[in-house]
Formats: sequence, C-alpha cells, structure tokens
Amino acid sequence: MKPAQIVFVGAFGALLSLALSIAYLRLGFAQIDGRFLPDDTYYTLSIARNLFEGRGLSTDGIIQTSGLQPLIVLFELPLFLLFSDPKALVLGAVSVSAIFGALSAALAGMLVARESRALGPGLVTAACVALSPGLSGNALNGLETSLAAALMLWVLWLVQGTDGRGSFMRAAVIGGVAGAALLARIDSVLLLLPAGLWGLSRLGVLRTALVALVAAVVVLPWVLYCLRFGAPVPESGAAVRQIVAFHADIENLGLRDVLPPLGLALGALLSHGAMLIGILLVLGSLLMGLVQMWRARKITLCGVLALSGLLYIGFYLLYLPAFWFFDRYLNPVLLFAAILLVLGFAAQVRGKPPRAVAALALAAVLLTATALTHLRALSDPMPLRADRGYSRQVQPVLQALPAQAVLVAMQSGALGWWAGSAPYAQKQIRVVNLDGVVNHAAKEAIGADRLGDYLAQIGASHFADWDFNALMLETYQGPAPKAQLGDKVHSGRLGHSFDLYQIVPGG
Repeated sequence: MKPAQIVFVGAFGALLSLALSIAYLRLGFAQIDGRFLPDDTYYTLSIARNLFEGRGLSTDGIIQTSGLQPLIVLFELPLFLLFSDPKALVLGAVSVSAIFGALSAALAGMLVARESRALGPGLVTAACVALSPGLSGNALNGLETSLAAALMLWVLWLVQGTDGRGSFMRAAVIGGVAGAALLARIDSVLLLLPAGLWGLSRLGVLRTALVALVAAVVVLPWVLYCLRFGAPVPESGAAVRQIVAFHADIENLGLRDVLPPLGLALGALLSHGAMLIGILLVLGSLLMGLVQMWRARKITLCGVLALSGLLYIGFYLLYLPAFWFFDRYLNPVLLFAAILLVLGFAAQVRGKPPRAVAALALAAVLLTATALTHLRALSDPMPLRADRGYSRQVQPVLQALPAQAVLVAMQSGALGWWAGSAPYAQKQIRVVNLDGVVNHAAKEAIGADRLGDYLAQIGASHFADWDFNALMLETYQGPAPKAQLGDKVHSGRLGHSFDLYQIVPGG
C-alpha cells in the first residue's frame, strides 16, 4: 500500500473517534460523570493535583502512594496550568483520554491496512475501534486505559514495519515505547511478552535484547519508587486482590459468578444490546488468530494479538477477578478482537470478489448497528449508571460534614477530589483512603484485622461509602476495635448514594 493510503486510514479513524467523543462531551459534566467516570478517575486527578502543588504522589497530600499508573498523571499535569475549575479539570482529563482513544483507532486501522495490503479492511477496523461502545466508553473514562492501548499498538506498528535489517536506533525506539506502555499500565506486559517473541523473528536476537534493555531502563525509576512500598509494582494490585478475597468470602463467589461480568465486558464490542453476538465475535476472533499462527508455523501479528487476548482473559479471570473493573481491564481484548476479526475476514475474501462484497455488507450492517447505539444515547440520554456519577454521590456528603473532619472511605477518590476543590476546600476536610488501593498503612491494617486501630490512629471522625463497604469496615475492625461506626449522618437515596456515618470510640 502507498504510505498516503495508510495515513488516510489513520486520519479517518482518529477523526471519527474524536467526533464521537466531542458529541458526548457536549452533553456536559453531569452526563460524562454519570456514564463514564469510575472513582479511579478522581484518584488520578487528585494525585496529579498534589504532584503539581509539590505534595508528591498522594491523594490527600500527606500519604504517599505507588497505587497509580504514572504516565497518565504526567499527561494530566499541564491541565493545572490551564484550568482551576474542578469540573473543567475533570473534563480536561476526559479529553486527554479521548485523544489517546483516537490514536488507538488510527493505529488499529493502520496496522490492519498494512497487514492486509488493502484500504477497506483498514477503514473497517478504524471505524470499529472508534465506534465500539466498550472501546469508546473507555476512551472517555479520563484514565490510562486508552493511553496504554495506543502505546501497545504503537509497539506493534513499529515491530510490524521492521525486519532483521532494521537499525539499532529503531530497536531503541521500540524499547522506549514498550517502556512507556508499562508506565501507562503495568499489565501491558501481557502484550509485550508475545510481542517479544514476534520481535525475535523480525528484529533478531541482538536488537530484541536492546528493546528489552531500553524498556527496562525506562521503567527502572518507577520500579525503584514502588519498592519503597514493598513490591516492584504498584501497591494497588495487592490491595485489589485483598478486596477480591473479601468479596469472595462474604458473597461466597466462585468462578461461575465471575463469568457473567466477563461476558458483559467482552460483549460490548459492538453493542450493549447484543451481548451474545459480541462475546462470540471476540472469542471467535481469538480462535482465528491462533489458527492463523498455527498454519503459518511461526509467531505472527495475529498470533501475538490472540495470545495476548487470552493472557488478559486468563490473568483477570483466574488471578485478579475484580469483576467490577472488567470493562476497563479487558479493554485490550476488545481492541485485539476488532483487529483480528477484520484480518480474519480479509484473509478469507482476498482475491474472491463475491466474498469481499458479502464481507463489506456484513461490516456495514454491524457498524450501522453500532452507530445507532450511539445515536440513541446521544439523542435520548440514558439513565445514569448506578455505579457511576461519583460527583453526584459525594457532594451531599461533603455538605453534611463539619469543618476539619477526618473522613475515611473505601471509595475515596471523588470524595478527596471534591474535598480539595471549591466550594468545599475551605472546610479543610481530610479524606483518607481505607481500602488500601492508595494507602499502604490501611492495606496492612486490613490484613492484620486492625482497621479499628488505624481509624483511631488517624483520628477518623466520619465514614462515607456504599452500604457494602461499610460491612468491609466492620469486618476488619479486630477483636477489640478502638473505633467503629456510629450514627448515620446522611442517608443515600434508594441505596444508590453514599451513606455518611459518625465514627465513635470502641472498646
């Protein structure tokens, strides 16, 4: 293919993705918050704000943490030079993630166009990634999801365009991008491992070793920082495993209970209303990728994507089954499936015009259905998700709190963000994370069944969270708790808002 054609595919995907993101952003802050933003969005913004103001990597300005993906924090820092309004800063973070979502659509289309040597498959892939409800939703979550996706695709793009005659400088660039992908999300290693096998055949041993060395150098400062908290990876992972264990014990969860959320995450490739079709397309595409690699008798792009997709599913299903995060954690699987799906069809119809016409017709039907999903949502806004809208949840809590309160919460991201923002900043409320995701001391207290002691140590005066997380607090109080839940100060409506309790001395 001509380079100009590949650039055209990339531009088409990027512009389509940006147009969709802008359409949603025009709905305003309340709709963005109520549809797309998990609590982690506010954790990340709080850390960026404290870093900008010279208080280090901390959500409350005091407790330092490694529970973050550092690269997105760096990309958010310039927002604090441009804006001071908290809602504008949140929408700015969403715009950053939307830009990387557009880059993902562009790179996905370009990869397929170059691999298939055809314009049509590239355009279909770019459109699928740009319009997919699962992928476009993650491009608007204000987090690192789309950034990591774009960097992983960039690694594949560079390896795809290189062979054993490539320069050592190019290998160093690939290593730099691979290191950046790890800084974007540590689980990017689940793509980089099979990509490394592919790189051996295309780059040779020496250049692949250079890739690994440069990537290690890029990541090393972050690894050394994380070691201060007991592990070479972000502390949030161990805390999430601890939370998963709590859910499993209290709700008696097993593998079969995690499969429905897995299906919901994988089924969002084309439409939230046709989950089964989405699941079959994703799993079928991974199988096609494995078959293609087996027939080729070597590691190929399709093989890398299929192996990586299976690694992601296996890792999050068997090792870290935090099913409430599956829509984000499994974002790469949807991305790889879209690429594999189009490449698989392109291989079947190459040189067979009747099949090509049928494949294009099928693609048009699927993409039209996907586009109609967005048109309905944009013209008649959906009810806000019960597990989103954290700003809506926490502001009544902050209004009910007295000045200089010490508020603890498991889901403390939005509470901390708004407590440090106008109009609540003047109340000087300190918000302390209690589930350990960004607070090593709290994680250790939970592990030792001494959470009550920790509450007393920090002088906690109030607790706010969902009902279920109140149960978590009470479970880990310890044999002789020094603090416990008292009277309810504020009650959330219909169980879909945060409850606020006083904390009183225990026995």
